[in-house]
Amino acid sequence: MVRDAPLHARTVPDQQFEEIGLMMAMAMTSGTMPDPAPRPLDFTVLGPVRASRGGTRLDLGPLRQQALLAALLLRPDMTVSRRELLDGVWGVEPPGSGSKIVPVYVHRLRRCLGTLGEHAQESVIARERGGYRFVSRGTAVDVMRLDETADGAAAARRSGDLAAAASACDKALGLFQGEPLAGLPGPFAEAERLRLEERRLTLLQEKVECQFQLGRFVDAVGELHALIPKHPHSESLTSLLMRALYGSGRQADALAAYSNLRRRLVEDLGVEPGDRLRRVHEAVLRGDDAALDIVPRDEAGGGGRARVLPARRVPDELPAEVGELVGREDELALLTGRGGPAVAVVDGVAGAGKTALAVRAARELRRDHPDGCLFVELHGHSGRREAVPPERALRRLLRAVGAGPASGDLDELAASWRSATAGLRLLLVLDDASGADQVRPLLPAGAGGRVLITSRRRLVGLDADRRVSLGALTRQAAEALLTRIVGAERAAAEPAAVRELAAMCDRLPLALCIAGARIQSRPSWAIGHLVRRMADARRRLGELTAEDRSVEGAFRLSYDRLPAAERRAFRALGAAPDGRSGHRALAAALGWAAQGAEQALENLVDANLVQQPSVHQYRLNGLLALFARELAAEEPQALGRAGLVAVAGAPSLL
Repeated sequence: MVRDAPLHARTVPDQQFEEIGLMMAMAMTSGTMPDPAPRPLDFTVLGPVRASRGGTRLDLGPLRQQALLAALLLRPDMTVSRRELLDGVWGVEPPGSGSKIVPVYVHRLRRCLGTLGEHAQESVIARERGGYRFVSRGTAVDVMRLDETADGAAAARRSGDLAAAASACDKALGLFQGEPLAGLPGPFAEAERLRLEERRLTLLQEKVECQFQLGRFVDAVGELHALIPKHPHSESLTSLLMRALYGSGRQADALAAYSNLRRRLVEDLGVEPGDRLRRVHEAVLRGDDAALDIVPRDEAGGGGRARVLPARRVPDELPAEVGELVGREDELALLTGRGGPAVAVVDGVAGAGKTALAVRAARELRRDHPDGCLFVELHGHSGRREAVPPERALRRLLRAVGAGPASGDLDELAASWRSATAGLRLLLVLDDASGADQVRPLLPAGAGGRVLITSRRRLVGLDADRRVSLGALTRQAAEALLTRIVGAERAAAEPAAVRELAAMCDRLPLALCIAGARIQSRPSWAIGHLVRRMADARRRLGELTAEDRSVEGAFRLSYDRLPAAERRAFRALGAAPDGRSGHRALAAALGWAAQGAEQALENLVDANLVQQPSVHQYRLNGLLALFARELAAEEPQALGRAGLVAVAGAPSLL
């Protein structure tokens, strides 16, 4: 049992407590405190969590304190909030002192770890607004060495130096000193343990594939045999073992390995082996070296160089980027950080720049996904095309990874897709999803893959590792985007007009791009001229139109896909002069039960059409409020008596 902080520690304000703790750590020189000129810190997480300075092991304290350190170590140079640390270390059973225990543990860790060697006044755990950050500069962490060594292995394999690639994979595997984060409690440690174990298996598979190409089958057999008991239901490991045994001239043993796994799957899980493993079994029965990608010993590349094989086409379907992504640096870091999410959802109102963010993130992640980057437009909110059914999307994805034509119902196609991607490290971008049911069957099975999903809806029915909701840009970012489009010289001549135009556009990227393009295409216009045209709220949405791009049109596509009740609630909210209402007032206006009104408004929040500043309070802002007001004026008879009064300019729904 881990004890909470001492009672006396809780009486000191958190910031003051941490400052006192850091000064104590600086002042003390006995016990576990470092020398006045600290040497670099070295951390290990690929086994028991340990820290040492100059070869001297440091006492990291109780297990939960170590778990908190691991939660910072594995997110280097990222600010982690107290709530994240509390949830990640204690999960559903927080200590009685709540988040107050976090600064206590941080203080103890700072005392133990001391300061950075090159900055004698700086702690290795920095306090940031709202949380803490592990400062990676001047430290060594084995998981970072793992990344560097694995990158070297991938580069050697791409260049055809298979011996060097196998050696680098072996070196990377040697960094593991048992189970990662051994013995640490909490949801974060458990999730990272699984992720790092998957990383170890991926490295092993890459090493074995190199050994196969070099004709070193016997070398691979022993290591694979040792792993099977630890992963008794792993089809990918059994597939490798069968190929290694076959390449060693042990065809009967390869067939026996298949029979043993099939028996375990049927008896333990009630399932048959997947398509990929069955194909390996059939190839072993036929003695088909080509299907097994087996190089006979006398044909293996001499000197560790790869034989010449037909190049496999690696798909890269990411669309071209136009211009620079402005003002989404924090969101981009969440999507691309080390140990990032396997499935991430980017949602937001129409025109918030979701696709641009996802494409930029995918381009930064592309180097970590050697099996390809796929991009599928799902047309969940398209005015020209119907939403893509998941069956059609799956057939297209299967063709993209070389699985050939596929048939069958949704369940069969989804199973084929999971089988085809089980051993791949793919990056998949699913753009403009209409709902969770459209994307759920499209999720690949590869442990090293990532999926980025964009949608106007929040997709609360989908299990996702991270959700990023996009709203308006900051004032500085919105003005920077306008400046980039219209030109620095014109923007510098009218800074007040740029600021006002950005505000009129709600700092929404789509609106800013349309307004900027109109000014860009009319050299005779001053920026203030468009500001004056948009000053009349009734004309504003009409001014934000350029050919087939329109802010009002984008909003309407979201509105048209709402059920009738939610459309009516949206119009009624627009009838309020300030675009604000509680659910009971809205229910009275429409003649509904309060529960029905609340459900309709909550669904509008999930659709990113309505904001919720507090419980039971809902509001429309800026351009969306103008759009809802226009709809309310078009169909006043559908609003009920209170709605009609509000449209006429009398008191609002509140």
